[in-house]
Amino acid sequence: MKNIFKAGFILAVVSLLWTACDPQEFDKSDLGMESAPKAEDMDFTITPGEDEFHFIVTNNTIVDGIHTVKWDFGSAGSSIGNEVVAYLPLPGIYDITLTITANNGSSSTISEELEQTETDYSFLDSPLLNDLTGGSSAVEGKTWVVDSLMSGHFGIGPADGNTPDWWPASPLQKTNGGAYDDEYTFKLVGFIFDFENNGDSYVKDYRKGDPNYSNPVEVDGVDCRVDFTTASATWTITEREGANYITLVSSKPAFFGFDYGAVGNEFRIDAISENELKVSCIGEDGNRWYNILIPKGYERPVVEKPLETNDLSDDFEGNGNVVWNIDEIVKFEAISNFAPVPINESENIAIYQKGTFEWSSVKTVLDYRIDLSTRNTFSMKVFIPSFNDYVTVCDPGTPWLPTHNLKPQIDLKLQDSKKGGGAWETQQVRGHVLTEDQLGKWVELSFDFSDVSDRVDFDQIIVQFGMEGHCNTGIFYMDDFQLD
Repeated sequence: MKNIFKAGFILAVVSLLWTACDPQEFDKSDLGMESAPKAEDMDFTITPGEDEFHFIVTNNTIVDGIHTVKWDFGSAGSSIGNEVVAYLPLPGIYDITLTITANNGSSSTISEELEQTETDYSFLDSPLLNDLTGGSSAVEGKTWVVDSLMSGHFGIGPADGNTPDWWPASPLQKTNGGAYDDEYTFKLVGFIFDFENNGDSYVKDYRKGDPNYSNPVEVDGVDCRVDFTTASATWTITEREGANYITLVSSKPAFFGFDYGAVGNEFRIDAISENELKVSCIGEDGNRWYNILIPKGYERPVVEKPLETNDLSDDFEGNGNVVWNIDEIVKFEAISNFAPVPINESENIAIYQKGTFEWSSVKTVLDYRIDLSTRNTFSMKVFIPSFNDYVTVCDPGTPWLPTHNLKPQIDLKLQDSKKGGGAWETQQVRGHVLTEDQLGKWVELSFDFSDVSDRVDFDQIIVQFGMEGHCNTGIFYMDDFQLD
């Protein structure tokens, strides 16, 4: 079968039903030595079956003795018998192949093309397609939007990975990008993909030169919001190596939320259910980019977290229980301690490398809310180098802040993650600006939240070096984080 589906849909055909009549199996007890007929002497006919998806295929070849009559329908399967009923549920041009094999092992083959123009949507009644499109009864399809309140709704990681290890977007982090009002509708009938971006889209900096885009406006100093008129598209699904892939077929860029330049416009389905779609793609930059979508109008149920007092610590030696997520940080990982002297002689420490993003930090979101009534002081050891540039001013567009330079500073913030991108409005911040004589050495610091010990809404902890709201870079180190 040629992979030419008029509706633009390709699906692995599995467990097709075939009905065979009058089988002519090769009888090994027969001692005759008949040869297969010549191809020019072979003939078969194709006639309509019980509906537009079924066809009766009949061998009209005259043979002597015992022969095997086999039919091949490409990806639609095969069958044996002089007359069979073929079930072809999808539009396409099928190569119908008849092979007759004699008991002496000789064989001959002829083929004929059959064009099938209809789709049996009942054949496509699968959980995956129903979750994606709403099923064949959903004439208007199913519309998805970016889950902007979910951490990791955009993200990046290594090409061969499965999670956004390098950067998961914080809730509402890309509010000014033009992505959160985009809508993506999948229709099963016609396999249509409707992309409504309400006039503008969010694109990577290396994609802003696409001729379909105009009037690029930088967002976060790097990527861009562009004017873009979408075009009609179709979609296909293929399966390989145990994963399903969506391919968007369009004359213009087609993507989910953020144009990374998906190779082949192909997106791996990492998870799908009625109320969530996770996809990822290999971007033009060679990395894997991630998206999380939810149905339009859907609100995730809010699960209230218990109030608990638990140990919190990380010594970066593999001990502890804090899972850190990076937020626009160049590097945050355990390294060997380059200065194992009092007060910190441990083997490993963490390096925190700030890039040009003005709101960079690392954070952890707990599955409970912190009970500060009895334990309300955090501590950590920090090493803030003197070689960082703490003088140069770099304003990325935050004129409401009084200063725009890197500072020898460490802040610890407690927030309510339930507020999503507005979590900063709930925060309490405790910080230290190191003096010149504290630079270039290990310093142990405390962060006292005893004055807000009655707060019961904190479940998010943020560590931020160098102050925010500027585009200067810097390198810092930390160790032995804990709740005392």
